[in-house]
Amino acid sequence: MADPLLEAMPNRAALLDAEGLVIAANRNWLSPPDCDPPDAPPRRPIGSHYVAELSPRGPGDEVGSFVAGVLAVLDGRRSRFEYELSRDGPRGRCWYAVQVSGVAGTQRRVLVTEEDVTSRRRAQEALSASENQLRTIITGAPIVLFSVDPDGILSLFDGLGASGLGVSPERVVGRSVFEVFAHVPQMLTAVRKAMAGETAVTSAPIGRMTWELRCSPAVAGDERLEGVVGIATDITERARIERLKNEFVSIVSHELRTPLTSIRGSLGLLEGGVAGELDIRIKGLVRIALSNTERLIRLVNDILDLDKIETGKLELRSEVLDPIRLTEDAIAEISGYATESGVSLVREFESACDVRGDRDRLLQVLINLLSNAIKFSKPGDTVTVEIEEISPGTVRFSVCDEGPGIAEDQMPKLFRKFSQLDESATRSAGGSGLGLAISKAIIDAHGGGIGVESQLGVGSRFHFALGESVNDLPQRRFRAESTPIDTSERPRTGDPTKDSLYELIDNSVVLIGTPTLGEGDRPLTARLSRRATGLARQRGMPVMARSKLIGLGNALGALGTSKTAADERDHRQALAEALRALEEEVRSLR
Repeated sequence: MADPLLEAMPNRAALLDAEGLVIAANRNWLSPPDCDPPDAPPRRPIGSHYVAELSPRGPGDEVGSFVAGVLAVLDGRRSRFEYELSRDGPRGRCWYAVQVSGVAGTQRRVLVTEEDVTSRRRAQEALSASENQLRTIITGAPIVLFSVDPDGILSLFDGLGASGLGVSPERVVGRSVFEVFAHVPQMLTAVRKAMAGETAVTSAPIGRMTWELRCSPAVAGDERLEGVVGIATDITERARIERLKNEFVSIVSHELRTPLTSIRGSLGLLEGGVAGELDIRIKGLVRIALSNTERLIRLVNDILDLDKIETGKLELRSEVLDPIRLTEDAIAEISGYATESGVSLVREFESACDVRGDRDRLLQVLINLLSNAIKFSKPGDTVTVEIEEISPGTVRFSVCDEGPGIAEDQMPKLFRKFSQLDESATRSAGGSGLGLAISKAIIDAHGGGIGVESQLGVGSRFHFALGESVNDLPQRRFRAESTPIDTSERPRTGDPTKDSLYELIDNSVVLIGTPTLGEGDRPLTARLSRRATGLARQRGMPVMARSKLIGLGNALGALGTSKTAADERDHRQALAEALRALEEEVRSLR
């Protein structure tokens, strides 16, 4: 082999004779490696022995293995040898991927090439260190990381918290999440939402522990859904503290309300002159005490309302309401406060359909929004109340002010409980920080939505929308409901497996179009759920069909146990998704 061929090679290259002496080399070979100073002499110059200066430091040393491999090629016992070798120098350690190959010819010759792989090796070490660090975090923190493929099969389940979930990682990977966690409906609901492209966060008691579950869609670069990734965090202690705090606040509030009501009544009697005419200064003090007592009672009532909402004890009395009449009642109650504050109330009402809801609670929301608007307005400002039917059966109520406005970074705080904004004007206005949180909970309980638009220095616009009924509001549709499900009977194929699955689909699809479940429908959902589970356990059932059957069984079971109209609607959507997924799988069976 001629020297020009060695020079054409991009890596360090040299030619050895049968004794292992370097007889030719390219410039890269004769240059010092990166671990040596730039002016250092070459380590293996022409005429030197390639392995003579290498001596193993022990039986398992890498140098010994390398020398043995090179000698085997020199002796003709091997035609080729590859090895990754490290070299230490004043500037650190370098790694080389070394290839030693015999060269055919009359004289025995060996070609040696050395490729510098230091950057790759360091990147691998950094990746390994990062993986080890992540592994330490996963195995040392009370969390569980999990991933689910598009068919609902768990592909990852790892973390110290796995034992708290009552499952063993090695036993659940490869199984359907809908089977493993059939006893945790909150988790299955979150997984379904993530499979529909929506991030879901929920909490669930599992055994003696409470977990926060966060599921997000895993989306590929082409926007294709690849499954779900999630994390479960142990929040048992946080939930316990929150429960104790809520219980304490509830008890204290209940104990305060009775004496406060008595104090308010007594102060009212004093102010009214029942005990005789009061001195002007004393009457002023009584009026201040009465005002603050009423404020404290409102705070206690807000706390009790919030307690009812968070414990699910808030009862709504549904009735048909005229939105204009409802708003006029709210304005009538707040008009005294507006007059006292020098604020004008302007009505901009359009004709709108009736809405259904709890009059007292919706009045509470309107009064709260009006009170806030007046509170943050200057004397002479105008607060505008708007009503409009934004779509058939859906009415939007809006309260607009000319106050200081709300900064963008403060928006997320608005509907949190005990949360007030940082602006000095906001703090000086006072308030418990509960009004908007309660308003949002009430509107959510009605199946509506509440929001805000604001601009600093211009004002704010709070609004909420209500439908004639929760079923009339725009609903999020699952991908499985993008087209109507065929309600006609599926043709039978003569294949027992396919026909049994088609029969299950035909019997279940009738539940999709049912406006509300009747008493006879709930036993049907239970029977169909058991049938789906039984088919999933049937010997010979394809794995993918089994996964879809488990999902269908869970969807049927959840629908049959729905407590509210909103739950029933969501579970019916999940059922539609499960039916379409199963039907697609049946069609693909051979």
